[in-house]
Amino acid sequence: MSFIVAGVAAAGVVGGLVSSLSGGKKRRAEQRAAGKAFDKQMKSYESFDIKNTYSGIGNPGSSLTNFASDLSNPGADLTNFASGMQNTAVGATNFASQMENTAEDLTVNTQQADMVARQQQQGLSNTLGSLKGAAGSSGIAALAQTLAGQQSQNLQSASASIGQQESANTAMAAQQGANIQQAIAGESSMNQQMEINQGSQNQIMSAQMASGNQQFGASMGNQNAILAAQMGQNNQQFGAEMGNQNQLFGATMDFEGQMARAGGAQNQQQMQFDKQGNMLAMAGERKGAADAARAQARQGVTDTFGSLTGAAGAFSDRRLKKNIKFVGKSKKGFKIYTFEYKNKEYGEGTYQGVMSDEIPNKFVIKKNNGFDFVDYSNLDVQFKKI
Repeated sequence: MSFIVAGVAAAGVVGGLVSSLSGGKKRRAEQRAAGKAFDKQMKSYESFDIKNTYSGIGNPGSSLTNFASDLSNPGADLTNFASGMQNTAVGATNFASQMENTAEDLTVNTQQADMVARQQQQGLSNTLGSLKGAAGSSGIAALAQTLAGQQSQNLQSASASIGQQESANTAMAAQQGANIQQAIAGESSMNQQMEINQGSQNQIMSAQMASGNQQFGASMGNQNAILAAQMGQNNQQFGAEMGNQNQLFGATMDFEGQMARAGGAQNQQQMQFDKQGNMLAMAGERKGAADAARAQARQGVTDTFGSLTGAAGAFSDRRLKKNIKFVGKSKKGFKIYTFEYKNKEYGEGTYQGVMSDEIPNKFVIKKNNGFDFVDYSNLDVQFKKI
């Protein structure tokens, strides 16, 4: 009966081993392909260049021009038109200073006295001629002498009278001439004074009118200049404000355009990164499924070998391991190590166990692949993953 049970058990173990080993080549091929695909996707994922698409965005407003900084003051050079006004009354002529004394050159007129003397001599001659026959020669001579003396006195008296009259007439003429000259001079002076006054008034009025006109013109010119300056200033300020606003608007539009392009590039990069991550996840799922299938197959082999040997075991060949570190000894003196398998089909991660070349041969099974398999059921060391 025990042989039958043993035979059934052995048949079950062999069936389990065959089931675990069947399809192992395909599973290993799938595991290798999945590993390569995963490694490829991992490299692509790790080398994915994540860029800051906003790093090149500048501030277009930093170089904006201030058009108002060069504004000039058009009122700084305004002309004062009233500063050149003249006094038109300066330089008037005094005409009275040119008057002359007409009495300085008066002379005595003797022509009338000479005429009276000649008339008296003619009368005396006529008288003597008429008395010549009556008085005789001696009587005539005496009478003539007497008459001649009288005639001389008469002539002198007439001459003096005429001279006085002529002197009076001359004096009167001189006085009259002086009066006339004085009147003329007075009239001339008065006329000149009137002309001067009128000219002065005209000049003053003209000066006042000119000054008023100049002041009005200067005021109007200044007002026009100030108005033109203000208009120029306002136009400059308006142009500067419009220029600044247009610049600012253009800078804002440029900045918003840069932000929009950067945002689109960032979204595109994020989509590519998500795609790469999804592909990596799919490759990881494929690799995980392949690893799980291989692990399940290895576990089946391990369980089968454990059933064959009646104890739990593991591949403990030193050639299959890496990163080997001694951690201590068991109570029976077996050295205990931590290690990793070089080939992940034997297991992934860090394990704890022994080295087959340090274990008695009775507890070591040489497998068909040439590596040692240790039966841990007879050891005081537990094979485990840590």
